[in-house]
Amino acid sequence: MSEPNYSRRDFLESIGHLAGGSAVYRAALALGLTGATTACGSSSASDNNATGAAAAATPNTNAPASGPFVSPVDWPPGVGTGKSVTILGAGIAGMTTAYEMNSLGYTCTLLEATTKAGGRCQTIRAGDVIEETDSTQVCNFDADDSLYFNPGPARISHHHVNLLRYCRNFNVSLEPFINDNRAALLHQTNAFDGAPQTARQVKADLRGYIAALLTDAANSGALDAQLSTEDRENLTAMLKEFGALDAAGNYSGSSRNGFIESPDQEPNRQTIVPALSLSAILSSDYWRFQTTFAEEINQQASMLQPVGGMDRIAAAFEQRVQDLIHYSSIVSAIRKTDNGVRIEYLDGAGNSSSIESDYCVCTIPATVLANIAADFSADHQQAIDNFVYTKATKMAFQSRRFWEQDHNIYGGISWTDQGITQIWYPNNDFGSQQGIVVGAYTYSNSAGQRFADMNPTARLETATTEGTQMHQEYGDEVTQGISVSWPKIPYQKGAWGASDPGVLITADGNIYFAGEHLSILQGWQEGAILSAYHAINGIVGIDNG
Repeated sequence: MSEPNYSRRDFLESIGHLAGGSAVYRAALALGLTGATTACGSSSASDNNATGAAAAATPNTNAPASGPFVSPVDWPPGVGTGKSVTILGAGIAGMTTAYEMNSLGYTCTLLEATTKAGGRCQTIRAGDVIEETDSTQVCNFDADDSLYFNPGPARISHHHVNLLRYCRNFNVSLEPFINDNRAALLHQTNAFDGAPQTARQVKADLRGYIAALLTDAANSGALDAQLSTEDRENLTAMLKEFGALDAAGNYSGSSRNGFIESPDQEPNRQTIVPALSLSAILSSDYWRFQTTFAEEINQQASMLQPVGGMDRIAAAFEQRVQDLIHYSSIVSAIRKTDNGVRIEYLDGAGNSSSIESDYCVCTIPATVLANIAADFSADHQQAIDNFVYTKATKMAFQSRRFWEQDHNIYGGISWTDQGITQIWYPNNDFGSQQGIVVGAYTYSNSAGQRFADMNPTARLETATTEGTQMHQEYGDEVTQGISVSWPKIPYQKGAWGASDPGVLITADGNIYFAGEHLSILQGWQEGAILSAYHAINGIVGIDNG
C-alpha cells in the first residue's frame, strides 16, 4: 500500500487535534516554519464554543531567521539590553509581551486606550459600568464576592499549558469549570414538542441505539469481512456495556436515563425515564453539536476557572507590568522611522504625544486598528481592513439558585436553538442561596447581530422570554440583568478573531502583530500568549544576531 500524501499542514493539524497550540507552535518551528496560524476559537471571547483546530504554518519570508527560540525558557537572558519596544494594548497578549520582554532587558512601554488592563479578560461585579458605543449599564448584582460575571473568557482548557503556568507562577487559584453536565438541558423549539430534554437521556439513548444497531450488524454477519470471530465476540461484549444493552443486544432504555421524579421532586429510584425514540432524536439537531461539544480538544474535561473571576489573571499580569503601562493612551498613528517605529497617541489628559522605539508589538484588534493611520504595507493594511471578528453577546442575571435547588443542576451548560444559544450555571459556591446565571451566550454572527441591534433592556427581556422556554420558572426568578455585546464595546468591536491571520503573522518592518486573533487558538487566552511568544521570538531572533 502506498504511503499517503501527508503535508506539513496535515501533520501540524493532527498535532493540533491531539496536543494543542503549544505543541503545534513548537512543531512548526521544528519544521523550519516561523508562524503557526489559525484555529477556530470557540464561542468564548474566550474561550469559546466554536471548536476545531485547523492548524497551518506559513514560512515568514519577510523576517530574518529567528533561531531555535520558542518560549521564555529559550530566549537568551539580557538579549534586549539597550533596545526598546512599544506595545499597543494591555490585554493578555500585550501584558505577556511586556512581562517577558522586560525580563529580557528591553525597555518596554505599554499603551492602553482604557483605564484598566485586561482587554476582554474582564469580570463584572456590583457597581461596575459597561460602556457600549450607544449605551451605559450599571451592574446591580448584590455586593458579594461570589456574584460575578465573566463576559469574555470564562474557562481554561487543561492543556493550555502556558496560561496555566502563569497562573501557577502568579499564584492565581483555580477551580473546576463544569463544561459538560448530564443534568443540563437540550432544547429545540421544533423537537419533542418544544420540551427540553436532559443531556443524560439524549446521550444515553444515542449510545444505546448505536450500540444496538452495531450489535445487530455484527451478529448478522455484515461485519464478517472486518472482524474475526474473536473480534466479533469482543465487540458485542463491549457494545453491551457501552450502550447498556440487554442480554439479547437490544436497547430499551436504562438507569443512565435517570428516574421519574416523585411529586416531591425526589427520584423514586424505581421507574426509569423511558427511552426517547431514535427517529425523534435523529430528527432533532442535538446530535449535530450539542452531544459532541465536550469531545472537542479545547472543551474536554478538565476545564478550569480562576477562583473569584477571570480578571484575576489580568490583575496578576497587571501587577507585574503596571509600571510599564500608560493608561487612557489612545493611539492615533503608527509610523515607520529609519531606525524603528514612532507611535503617536493622545494621553490621559487629551494631549498629543509620541514615543519612538526600536520595535512595536501591536495587539490592537484589527477592527479598531483599521481606523488608525499607519504606514503598513499594502498587504498588511488589506488584511487588517478585511479581518472579521465574531459578534458574540453575553448576558447574565442574579437569581435564586433554582437550577440547583429545584433541578439538581450544579454547573454546566444548557443549549437551545433560540437566539440566547446557551445558559451557563455557575461553577462556584455551590449550595449558596444566590448565584449568577449566564442567560445568553451567542456566538453566531446572526444571533450576535440581532442582540447588538437591541438596546440593553430589550436584550434582557428577550433573554428572559427565551430562557423561560427551558425553565418554566425562569422569568419569575432571574433579575438584575447585565449584557455585553462585544461588537459595541469601544476599543474591541468584536469578540474574537475569525479570519485567517495570513500576512499578519509576519512582521511589517519593525512592527510585529500579536493577539488571540493571530494564533492557532483564536478566542482563547492561550492563543493570545502563543501570539505574544511568536512576536517576541521574531524580535529576539534579530537581536540575537
